[in-house]
Formats: sequence, C-alpha cells, structure tokens
Amino acid sequence: MTTVQDTPNGYIIIVGAIEPEDHLFTARCAELCTSSCAETVEEALDNLDEAVAVLLESLADIGTLDKELAESGIPVHTGPPPTDADAVTVAVPIGKIARVYIHQVPVPALAAV
Repeated sequence: MTTVQDTPNGYIIIVGAIEPEDHLFTARCAELCTSSCAETVEEALDNLDEAVAVLLESLADIGTLDKELAESGIPVHTGPPPTDADAVTVAVPIGKIARVYIHQVPVPALAAV
C-alpha cells in the first residue's frame, strides 16, 4: 500500500466554493468533483478540506491518484508549498465564498526521476 506519507511529496492547489442549499451550506471542489455540507460556511469549508484529504489518500492507496489528477487537469507542484494560501492566485467563481486548499500528494513517479 502506497500512501501520501510513504512517498516524496508534492502539493496541489484547489478551490472550494460555497453554495447555499436550503438550510445548509454546501462546499464544492469542482476540480475533484467533491463536496461536503454543514450548517455554517466555515464548517462546510472545513468538512470539504477533510473530504478532499480522505479522497486523495484513498486514490493514493489504490494507485490511481496520478491518473485522476492528470484527468482533472490538476498539476502536482514540487518544492516547498506556499505557507500562506492567501498569497496563491486562483480562479474563484464570481460572487462565491471560497477557500484555497493546499494538499500534499505523492510526486508522480516520472516527475521524481
């Protein structure tokens, strides 16, 4: 089993955006087709962060993370990740509350050579 912790790490940068639905807030990461919800905006964004971490770990465990990231157009960056997500430039849907997420992922085998 290969996990994120077992391999050299890179990182990805993704965005979660909030959509109000009924009496809840849904946080969606369009790049990974992942979402989560909660009663507050902050909780929904925190839950999305956890859902993304579980998804990335699961994809790494079954060996399809590189393929999924490539198919989603998400580049894996190497080197030290930014220390401040606010300093990262990303596209945010107009009028949406959003959060930038920086997650460690294994560096693809070809990129590590």
